[in-house]
Amino acid sequence: MKKLLFKYYIPLFFIFSFAVLAFQYNREKQYKADMLNTLLGDTNDMVYNYFESKNGSLAHIDSLIAIFPHSDVRVTIIDLKGHVVYDNAIQDVIHMENHLSRKEVKLALQNGAGSDIRTSHTNQRRYYYHATKFGNCYVRSSLPYDVNISSLLRPDNLFLYFWLALTFIIAAVLFYISNKFSIKLNREQIEHDAMVRRRLTHQVAHELKTPLSSIIGYMETLHDNPDIAPERQRFFIERSHAQAERLNSLLQDILMLNQINEAPQSVQMEPVHLNKIVQTVLDDVELKLQEKNIEVYTSFGGDIWLKANSILLYSIFRNLIDNAIAYAGENIKINLTLTGEDAKCYHFSFSDNGIGVAPEHLPFLFDRFYRVDKGRSRKTGGTGLGLSIVKNAVELHRGTITVKNKNGGGLEFVFSLHK
Repeated sequence: MKKLLFKYYIPLFFIFSFAVLAFQYNREKQYKADMLNTLLGDTNDMVYNYFESKNGSLAHIDSLIAIFPHSDVRVTIIDLKGHVVYDNAIQDVIHMENHLSRKEVKLALQNGAGSDIRTSHTNQRRYYYHATKFGNCYVRSSLPYDVNISSLLRPDNLFLYFWLALTFIIAAVLFYISNKFSIKLNREQIEHDAMVRRRLTHQVAHELKTPLSSIIGYMETLHDNPDIAPERQRFFIERSHAQAERLNSLLQDILMLNQINEAPQSVQMEPVHLNKIVQTVLDDVELKLQEKNIEVYTSFGGDIWLKANSILLYSIFRNLIDNAIAYAGENIKINLTLTGEDAKCYHFSFSDNGIGVAPEHLPFLFDRFYRVDKGRSRKTGGTGLGLSIVKNAVELHRGTITVKNKNGGGLEFVFSLHK
């Protein structure tokens, strides 16, 4: 819960908070600019109305400007061709540049009004300009862009501080709540892990007990009966050896599962020729296949190379084939097919036309020590870990695996392996 909160919710909350903050900041900034534009726009209206009332005479405009509340306001009147006809800050306007290229004038031409902050080409002072287009001219008012105007346009930081404080308070509350839940969930997880370990320990002990008890029983029989017939001695020794082999297989499977689950970073990956791995598996089980008259067909459509661990890759296909040999029945066919590939994975199907599995067992086939028929499994020498190793090895190679009954009979494992 805590990890999920930090990974998703708190980052999303901060993103949302800063988005709101940025929106409000820009909104406040625009509001301040609109206030200044309204002030200068009103000035433009007053100048134009006075100009029109005097029938276009420029006389006495200086007197009008003198009564404005801002003593340093600069007013410019520009005709529709861009020529400056009046500027209260410049005596000789005839030599001023054409103003149609000025940004605020261009915006006024497009939108009726426009603003800009820049340095004047005429007197090299920095101004905040606002121009308004009227029927026969442009009127532009401007104020020096000094500390006062800069402060006026600066957004109010009170909301900024308030929102930042609120954001961190909410984040702290979320952290506190997540920490409380995390402690509870960690306790539950520890209890669950302990229960799983106890159950696994019990299962391992139970699985080890059977071959060990058999070996001890055979050895005690030989020890207590020194005059036993050589044929019987050989029988007990062979049975002890078979149980020792089963015990060794069980320990190897447990060690492999532990390595996959507890130290996956120690598994070395390298380019592996999958076709060669599969052929090695088939060579190793050739006698078992012949004993049960099982035919195996592979269809890869060419060479397949993976970045994989060769030992685990061998284990995947060996355990799938061993499982089919042990439980699918005799006189069957096994098909291993490359069903497709994409940019990341190869996709495979491993199927047989054997007896299949009752549907209620399918969800548990990959569980450790799960057996459909416990008595039959022990007779075949299975450890109950083969398919669990397959699933964990496939997932270590960033793939997935599922199992289902085929319509015509038998099992089908559908799995993918990362390239």
